[in-house]
Amino acid sequence: MNSNEFHELTHLVVDSKIKPPALLFAGGFDDWHARARLAHFLAMPEFAKETEAIELFRSIVDIEPNENSSEDVEEKLYALQHLSTILRDQKDLDAALHYINMAIELAEENDFLYKYILRGELWADRWNILTRQKKTDLAADEIEDKITAYANLPVKHISYLYYGYRFLAQVAAANFHTVDSIEMMKKAFSYMDVPEKNKKALEEAMSATHDNASWILRQIDLATPLPSSIKWDI
Repeated sequence: MNSNEFHELTHLVVDSKIKPPALLFAGGFDDWHARARLAHFLAMPEFAKETEAIELFRSIVDIEPNENSSEDVEEKLYALQHLSTILRDQKDLDAALHYINMAIELAEENDFLYKYILRGELWADRWNILTRQKKTDLAADEIEDKITAYANLPVKHISYLYYGYRFLAQVAAANFHTVDSIEMMKKAFSYMDVPEKNKKALEEAMSATHDNASWILRQIDLATPLPSSIKWDI
């Protein structure tokens, strides 16, 4: 892609019904932030330009963000995570795993508490890709390692363990182990401060007496607060 093509695609997005602020792309083609931001939009169904989005995301893979700026690091993390998701959905699982591994490595190079990205979520993306590669046992082993490392810390809000137990709940549901699935979700929520407004719906979902575990997990997800809106220690 060259600067002219970038300019045309920027206008396609800015002039659309979504109308993102043009300031997002003010740095132009030479600014990796602008390329990454444009890629996020181009991957949306409204534009259906995943090929161009992948090209732009890949153009920033070797960029070094400002290691003293959590916002700068998080912007690259989000780009790597989104690139991985696109490739996962395209069934290019090896590439998807490569980029989410890059995101995990970058996220764990520092102690930042990011505004939107959770380290546990990045690991969950990895575990879901491993499952698609029929390596669920490896994912489960990694979760056990996380439980061993973090379960006894003197802090409560641990995204690794929320997402780890949530993943184990999904595995249990896929194997029709409804009771185990619900128990894993109860464990998951023990590492999250659930707002009062969500508690009733969650309790109702987890009190279901039927064996449709997938349906129960969907109801639990609908009642779960957005994880990025919750306070986390890790």
